[in-house]
Amino acid sequence: MRKKERQLITIGLVVLFAAIAWWAYNGHASPGVVLNLGDNSTNTTETYQLAVSDLSATVDQATGHVLVAFKLTNEEHFNISSVQVLHALNVADPNNATYTALNATAENGTYKAEIPSKFGDAVYYKVKVVYDGNKTLESEVQSITVKDTTAPTLNSVSIDYNSTALTFAISFNATDNDQIAKYYVYWADLGTSNTVSNTTTFTAINATTSPVTIANLTEGNYYAFYFKVEDLSGNKAMLYNETAPLVIQANSSATWPQVYPEAVNQSSS
Repeated sequence: MRKKERQLITIGLVVLFAAIAWWAYNGHASPGVVLNLGDNSTNTTETYQLAVSDLSATVDQATGHVLVAFKLTNEEHFNISSVQVLHALNVADPNNATYTALNATAENGTYKAEIPSKFGDAVYYKVKVVYDGNKTLESEVQSITVKDTTAPTLNSVSIDYNSTALTFAISFNATDNDQIAKYYVYWADLGTSNTVSNTTTFTAINATTSPVTIANLTEGNYYAFYFKVEDLSGNKAMLYNETAPLVIQANSSATWPQVYPEAVNQSSS
């Protein structure tokens, strides 16, 4: 092949490939043509921020302790050396108080700590995290008042009649998750009738200890009763009531003490 012919063929091939490239560049490449026109990808750097989330506190009604729970956002991207709950009780200035540290334990991604408080306490708490050496993260100070919302249980009363002193001694079978503060007896002298009417007036007496004594009774008379107990937080429980009271007779021939009721009729009030 002559040199001139070879040059013509070379020029033709160059023109052909140039035409193909132009055709592909303008979006006309056929499915059978694969063109790699360069890698336009860019490198990006992601940043993560460690944060305390879902911070909450609840009161354990059995103990009065405060249970704190929370999560740490993006914790997998940091070298965390300690997670603590700092707490202070009944302080005047929570921002300048001395806080006690409790180690928080993790379970299924949630951190928990139990603050040993009691009913009536004002609890201040915050989360402290040490990570990546000596870096620290602290949440804002939160607070909760430890309230007892559980009513006492009044199961029964035991009544003992002293025919010599003409008194009733009423003992309460009652329990509470915290402490019973007051015992109430509401009573009325029905005379020789054992029926309560709309005009029956009850007298209320209360005491901080049980038994409660009712004096100046009359042998043979009937007496109507209902009862309440109250805990330190003001929660109450009642046994019988004004419209359906317990009616008993001051009778020296009966067997005493007597326990009421056989079936508990209890409600809160």
